[in-house]
Amino acid sequence: MYSVLIVDDEPWVANGLKALIDWENLGYTVIGEAHDGVQAMAAIEEKEPDVVISDIRMPGFNGIQLLERIRLQGLQTKVILISGYAEFEYAQKALRLGAFDYLLKPVDRNKLTETLLRLKTKLADKHKANNELDLLLEDLFELLEPDNNIKISNFLTNRGIELEFPHCRVISCLFPHSSAGDSVGEQTAQNDIRWIRFRTGQNKMSYLVNYDEQKNSVGLLDFISGSLAGAQYIGISGIGVYSTPIGKLYQESDIALSSSCFLPEQRITEYKATDHAAALSKLVLKIELAIKGYKRDLIEQGLDELSEECVALRMPIDQISTVYNQIVLFVYKYYGNNDLVHGIEYLTYSQIVRTCESVQQLFERIRVIFEQQPDEELLISKETVKKIIQYIDSSYTEDISLSMLSRQFNISLGYLSALIKKETGTNYSDYVVTKRLNLAKELLSDVSLSIQEIVERVGYKDYFHFNKLFKKHFGITPSKHRKV
Repeated sequence: MYSVLIVDDEPWVANGLKALIDWENLGYTVIGEAHDGVQAMAAIEEKEPDVVISDIRMPGFNGIQLLERIRLQGLQTKVILISGYAEFEYAQKALRLGAFDYLLKPVDRNKLTETLLRLKTKLADKHKANNELDLLLEDLFELLEPDNNIKISNFLTNRGIELEFPHCRVISCLFPHSSAGDSVGEQTAQNDIRWIRFRTGQNKMSYLVNYDEQKNSVGLLDFISGSLAGAQYIGISGIGVYSTPIGKLYQESDIALSSSCFLPEQRITEYKATDHAAALSKLVLKIELAIKGYKRDLIEQGLDELSEECVALRMPIDQISTVYNQIVLFVYKYYGNNDLVHGIEYLTYSQIVRTCESVQQLFERIRVIFEQQPDEELLISKETVKKIIQYIDSSYTEDISLSMLSRQFNISLGYLSALIKKETGTNYSDYVVTKRLNLAKELLSDVSLSIQEIVERVGYKDYFHFNKLFKKHFGITPSKHRKV
């Protein structure tokens, strides 16, 4: 059954529409009514109906404005507008904004039935396309796992693609906005270079590029400057050959892309397996000695120097993650029994990109541990702790960081993290992830929702990141869980 919300400022008209046809026989169920634009928008955000049937003339804001707001929020709700005014400009604007149809009052039973049957076919096609996309993304997720040893040659051959050139790279790009028109698995050839395009995130596309590095390296640069001109950030893998695992090249491109996003003024990054650890070894040792001796000034100075060196060396994000985790290890080594350090956690490069905006902000996580006041615990009441947890429980699908909570409740970052762990038994990020994944598990029972829709509903943007978390947490991918 597809859900329907009826919107009209005159209740008797809304009731009349509800009684006009046999909704269930057509495959629909009316889940509610609203009598002005503001009330309607609130109901749409809460219930996310498949279809809204709305009058044009209403208080608050009219049907056209309601349609505009639905589109601005990126909701997939289909809208049928109704008006007692046979004015061409209304219909023209409604259809231009993406209304499915425009009906005149009084609504004719046969016309409404015909419109709903057409819409039912469209919704069914969309549901089928979403399921097919889920399967494609599931296959792609398995294929691009770093430990997957499927070679490029096998991948291309299995898809009936001939091997024309000796070299391959994977290029991953982050675009400013998602584009529904971007397809999965589109193949293109141009000027002695071939590529296959995949959606690997909400705003993220990856390209498997096949070319000749010796004879046509300029062709690769032309492809990047031309076809990828609209990308906000670009990550380029190392050079692979037919025997190279495709998962390896994808991870290299993802590390390079994450580095571009994280480091300042670095739109394009090419992956290089350079080890900067040796260059930082003396500085890391200096920080360890400062942490061991609880010398706050030297800790702060050392972390500042380390941040500057990471930026100056243009360190790849995976190596920044390694250095950061080494410092975290020192904190636990010397202060593992102190409650205030329980909030600090080891981070992968992907977690760093999602939770920090800069290298300085990353190492600030360690700095704040040594800025705690001994009497801070006395200032935090049990009621405040309860409010914090309640706020998290009501907002966990939103993009709320621990630092935002710290500012909102006026509690230092390190101590807030320790409070949350003491109250919930786990750190903030794990607590939020668990709640999101449990919600996703519940939503998977609703087969009308695509996995991509569920990903967005529980608070994620990246399908592949969600898939990894879900598989790690439940031991099975979302698509396979849905089939159980």
